[in-house]
Amino acid sequence: MSQFSVIIAAAGSGTRFDSGNQKKTYAILNGKPMWQHSVQRFASRDDIAQILIVVSPEDEQWFADMHSNFLTDGRIDVVPGGNERFISVGNALAKVNADVEFVAIHDGARPCVSQALLERVFSTACVHGNAVPAVPVSSTLKRSASGTQIDQTVDRSELYLSQTPQVFKVQVLKDAYAQLGDRKPTDEAQLIESTGQTVFLAEGCVLNRKVTSQQDIQFAEAALATLDQTDSHPIHFDGPISDSRLR
Repeated sequence: MSQFSVIIAAAGSGTRFDSGNQKKTYAILNGKPMWQHSVQRFASRDDIAQILIVVSPEDEQWFADMHSNFLTDGRIDVVPGGNERFISVGNALAKVNADVEFVAIHDGARPCVSQALLERVFSTACVHGNAVPAVPVSSTLKRSASGTQIDQTVDRSELYLSQTPQVFKVQVLKDAYAQLGDRKPTDEAQLIESTGQTVFLAEGCVLNRKVTSQQDIQFAEAALATLDQTDSHPIHFDGPISDSRLR
């Protein structure tokens, strides 16, 4: 069984999340901080060797004190992040266990990640060396430079919405960071693509939506209720899957 380290990116300011001074990943969702839902799903798996929660440097001590009971799991640690996602992930990447082959990077603001999705992504990574969950774009897309009128209808037939966790071999991601230069990738897949490597897709899930506004909270609460039922018996990866299942 392959072993995975997990980086939870929870250092963002959540500027689009209108909640006063509260950062969105700390918002309470069904009785728990938003980040805790996905962490617990990762932690329930036998193939997870390490979970690194990245928080803003100014929150590090407060976070550790506030959640000291939760952090008693020896696999979980807190890492100070940076002012941009790729910096935060880079900080955590330096702390990944040396004997782990794969690292999964997950948004702290995606609380509705299911065991079935994790199984698909981890399995795809074990077969192909990396994996990014994605769902096909289902709505008609319009391009508008002004935001007030349509300039073009965009063909959506080959377009996908990428999600997390994005999984890569640790050394491959470290090598890509070494070639970062002045690039500022918005996700790890973009960084790997920029080095000329192929990134593979795994079937995502529409419930795995990123919470970016207060309006997303009700959706996430309903989705979590569904996942709590379907994930009562976690699925664990025990071998490669055939390409016919990689959609």
